[in-house]
Amino acid sequence: MANMVERAVQFISRQPRNWKVTACRASIDRCVYQMVFPYLSVYIALLGATGTQLGAINSAGMVASAVLGLLAGTAVARVGTKKVYPAGVALVALSYLIIGLAQNWVLALAGTMLWWCGSTAAGYGCAIVCGTSLANRDRATAMGCCESLAQGVMGFIGPVIGAMLVAGFGGVSVRGIRPVFFIASIMCLGAWLFVSTQLSETECGIGNGGSNPFLLLRDRPDLVRFVAVSCLTSLPTGMVLPFTQVYASQVKMADQYVLGTMVTAAAVIGLLLGVPLGRLADRMGRKRILFVLAPVYWIGNLLLVWSSRPASLVLVGVFQGAFTMTSMLTQAIAVELAPSERTSDWLAVTKFFKMVAVAAMASVSGLIWDHVGPEYVFLLAVAIDAAVRIPLLLGVPETLELPGRSGESSVRG
Repeated sequence: MANMVERAVQFISRQPRNWKVTACRASIDRCVYQMVFPYLSVYIALLGATGTQLGAINSAGMVASAVLGLLAGTAVARVGTKKVYPAGVALVALSYLIIGLAQNWVLALAGTMLWWCGSTAAGYGCAIVCGTSLANRDRATAMGCCESLAQGVMGFIGPVIGAMLVAGFGGVSVRGIRPVFFIASIMCLGAWLFVSTQLSETECGIGNGGSNPFLLLRDRPDLVRFVAVSCLTSLPTGMVLPFTQVYASQVKMADQYVLGTMVTAAAVIGLLLGVPLGRLADRMGRKRILFVLAPVYWIGNLLLVWSSRPASLVLVGVFQGAFTMTSMLTQAIAVELAPSERTSDWLAVTKFFKMVAVAAMASVSGLIWDHVGPEYVFLLAVAIDAAVRIPLLLGVPETLELPGRSGESSVRG
């Protein structure tokens, strides 16, 4: 045990400073998000939004996020990650404040759109740091450390804090949930201050900074398949996650403690498996682990539909935790596929298409919820993943040993 701890300390200590700063910021962000997430869709529904409007809210935010992703790529190319990254964190803080102040679902829409924009800019800065400062041999393990030690631990704590706050302020109601957003805003302001003062200036592989990033797909048509895989991997962000808590609350009659425990259970998966799966991916390849994780995610969605016992709903959170691990490994593949000198363009392109695809499916899910049946949202998500994403993933090259990326840091400071 002592030897394992020593190796972990040595591994983290040899990683670049900016990655450590990003991992700390990610832990704060995860704590805040997990604190708010079990009640966000429920809160907006309590403000009067229907399933269709809930889907439209997320779609509008994702479309705005897709456009901002392109602008963020240009901004990083011109002014640097150090300025773009903190700006995104500040927008997230402002978004929680607006949602908390909302008196109707329309104002909550504005806050949600701002959250997507801020999250995109902050996530883009995070991806730039991970993509350009981490060695290939360490990348999945480092991302797994972030998932386990940072986001996993704080993601475990966040839902507990959220459930206690909601219960203390009056339960699952507008009055009981609203203060959680104000507290989330204050915590994000702290994260903004930390990133602004601790992140050193980065210089990523921008190459033709400011040019049309879509030209990368013309130059590298082999990347188109992965763009499709990336889009399909991200579908649960708009198709499943915004509706899971509402479904559990309205259909399965889950209270605030069950809703919080579901999110906590998903965080536990990241805590326990982030580092081991990252290490396995760095040794065996990313795709093998992705194929193993897929059925786990399917079981989570099917269990949500077919069972209503509280213990089963907690298991839903456990199985749906596979989505976070899938996203982590898919991101590792993304930063290893494109030439390092065009990392900024590549991340901007994949982010744009992901957000457009997810936005479209969020709207479709809202319509299915209102006019076909809530359970079909989750069944369709399983069908698309099994019938489309997995076959496409088979044709994506394994990136662990791809030539052309040195894996060494290309950032200074």
